[in-house]
Amino acid sequence: MEYILLSHGSGGKNSQRLLKFIYNCLGDIVINHSEDSGIVTITQDKLAITTDSYVIEPIFFPGGDIGKLAICGTLNDLAMVGGIPKYLTLSLMIEENFSFGDLKKILTSIKEEAEKAEIRIIAGDTKVVSKSKLDKIFINTAGYGIIEYSQNINSHNAQPGDAVIVTGDIGDHGAAIMAVRNDFESDLISDCASVVPLIKNLLDESINIHTLRDPTRGGLASILNEIAISSSVDIELEEVKIPIKDAVNGICDILGIDPLYMACEGRAVIICPENESEKTLKILRKTDTGKNAEKIGKVIDKSENPRLYLKTFIGSRRILPLLSREQTPRIC
Repeated sequence: MEYILLSHGSGGKNSQRLLKFIYNCLGDIVINHSEDSGIVTITQDKLAITTDSYVIEPIFFPGGDIGKLAICGTLNDLAMVGGIPKYLTLSLMIEENFSFGDLKKILTSIKEEAEKAEIRIIAGDTKVVSKSKLDKIFINTAGYGIIEYSQNINSHNAQPGDAVIVTGDIGDHGAAIMAVRNDFESDLISDCASVVPLIKNLLDESINIHTLRDPTRGGLASILNEIAISSSVDIELEEVKIPIKDAVNGICDILGIDPLYMACEGRAVIICPENESEKTLKILRKTDTGKNAEKIGKVIDKSENPRLYLKTFIGSRRILPLLSREQTPRIC
C-alpha cells in the first residue's frame, strides 16, 4: 500500500503526483486545474458564502466519512440562508503516512456528493505535515451559492407564535460516532446528508420561512438557544414531540449525555408561521430525508432575557441552557 510522504507537499514531482491523483479521483467536478486562483463570472445575484473546517474521529463512520461530511456540511450551511449551492473550495491537510487508499475513499465521497448537488470545485489546496503534527486528515471548505428567493431568512427573524419544526430524528450523527468510539454494538447510522433539496422544495412552494439552522455542534438545544438570543424571544419545546431513536437515547444514557445537545449532520430546524406548519410538514414528509419531520414547539414571546424551555413528558417545565463545556469532541 502506498502512503503520503512529506515530499508530496514539497512542490516537486511528488506534489504533482499527489495533485494528479486528486484530480483523477475528483474528475470533472474540479475546474481551473493547477491555477493559483479559480475564475468564475459573478453576476448581480444576491450571494451566500460560507466557510468551515472539518475534523472528526473516526474519519470513516457508519453512514459516511470526513469527505461526505465536509461537502454536506458546507451545502447545508448555504441552504440555511436560502442559498442554492454553486461552487466550493476544497483544502486538504494530510498527515504524513496517510494511505492513498483511504484518501481515494474520501475523494470518492466528495465527488459523489458534489455530483448529486450539481456543484463544482472552483479552487483548492493540499498541505502535507509531519507525522504526529496532525490527526490523519483535516478538510477546509468554502461554499458559494445564489439566493434565488426573495425571503429574508435569518436567526433574528423568529416571531412570537411561530412553529418550530425539525426535519427528522435528532442525535443520530453524534450517537453513531460515540458508539464507534466506545465499541458499542449498534445499528445506528449517521444522518449525514444534504438538506438542500428539502429547503428548495419549501421555497419553491413559497413557504414563509423566518429562520433556518442546522443543529450540528451543540445539537438542537444549542442552536435554538442561539436563535432565541438573536431574535430576543422565548422558545418552548415539547419533549414528547421531539423525534429521538431509542438507540440514541440508550447511548446517551450510558454516556451521561443529553441527546438534545447531540450533533446532527443532515437535519434542519425550521421556524415558520404556525398557519404554514402543516403545509411545511406535508412537503417535508414526501421525501426520505424529511419523512420523520415533526413540529416540536413554538416561539412564545419577545423577551429581554431569552430562554429555551422544555415542557417535559410529565408536564413540568425546565430551562435548556447553552452548554458551558464540550461534551463530544471532534464530532464534525
